Amino acid sequence: MQEAIRKKTLHVLIGLGILIMILLPVILTADDPEAKVKMVLATFFQVVVLLCIVGVILLSAASLPHEIEDRSIYGILSKPVSRLKVIAGKIVGFALLSAFLLAALSLLNIAIIHRIVSKLPEEYKGILKARKEFQPSQFSIQGKVHHIREGFAWIEGGRSGVASWNFSNVCKKSEDSFAYEAEFNLKTESIREFADTIPLVVRIEDSISCRGNTEVLSLNVDKPLTIKIDQERVREDSVITITAFPLHSTDYIGITQTGVKVFSLQKGFVSNYAKAIIITFLKFLLIITIAVMGSTYLSVLVSMISALVVFLCGHILEFIKDFTLLAQHHDVHEHALPSVLKKPNILLIYLDYFIKKPLEWISFILPDFKRFDILKFLLKGINIPLETVGICLGYTVIYAGICLLISTIIFKKREFL
Repeated sequence: MQEAIRKKTLHVLIGLGILIMILLPVILTADDPEAKVKMVLATFFQVVVLLCIVGVILLSAASLPHEIEDRSIYGILSKPVSRLKVIAGKIVGFALLSAFLLAALSLLNIAIIHRIVSKLPEEYKGILKARKEFQPSQFSIQGKVHHIREGFAWIEGGRSGVASWNFSNVCKKSEDSFAYEAEFNLKTESIREFADTIPLVVRIEDSISCRGNTEVLSLNVDKPLTIKIDQERVREDSVITITAFPLHSTDYIGITQTGVKVFSLQKGFVSNYAKAIIITFLKFLLIITIAVMGSTYLSVLVSMISALVVFLCGHILEFIKDFTLLAQHHDVHEHALPSVLKKPNILLIYLDYFIKKPLEWISFILPDFKRFDILKFLLKGINIPLETVGICLGYTVIYAGICLLISTIIFKKREFL
């Protein structure tokens, strides 16, 4: 670990990351105060963390091959130390280095964010939040659907169709003091020219009192609309019903079951940020284990390149899985080909066996780094569920454990003469 800290490559990457974090708030000129905070968050998790990961990959992938080349490994193996401990020591050392880097850089990042927020007007200081998300338990359309396109059901204004969402899982406990809000993500269309907004009739009521508030709000074209929910509507064992329809018959809205969500506004951005850092550390730990595994039998350069390729492919795993759809079984191709072809040609059969099958195995073997993508939670101000942290932890432990086992077996079989 001490040797890794002295490496100039790591110093350069860390220094570049710190420079980016310090200069970014100065050069950002976004008019929306919330956009500036989101840019700082996105830059940290997508640029600064990436630089650190690349640095750690290069160091962890090269450490063992360097020791083998300069023969310092002989001094280590001459001691009563098992090869499992050698591999585990490498992983633990680089994991501690990663933890230190993440802790230091994340503290700097969160200090910059709070400094930005402290200079904002009072009404914008609530953007650092960790909302709990509630999905609708039931969705229905009263009246008629005008048409269905691209997975959206479109209803015409003038009350010819009314969309309704029921939330039975929003239960307010007696000690709760949270505020609640509803977020509308609806598509809009209008036959009126230059219609940037459409008037939307929204009603929120609870099942106990059957009373609610009806408002006419301006819905921007393809932009979310957020409204506060009266806390009187949120009661224990009650069902919140939200209905919406365009006011004018010249306007249309495209709706889905998840077009409306309810959030409880909770403080705790720092704790939510801490969970994001923990998940990011698990991502570091996983790629370190993979890099060390490769270093047990590959040269320095090949080990580095292999670890970087695995890291890259692990982020485009969904694309690899989708690409396998291009090579379906021959019965699917039979429908896609012209009717004059009774059976698929030999090329399609080879495509199935020599491209689709390997891609399926590759997508199964490669680590899925997309499951560690937590930036979406922070940008939307949504609380990261503890289940997400647990799933990432379990995935890392299982995958890293398999890699450690393979590394130990390979390293034991290597002869150092």
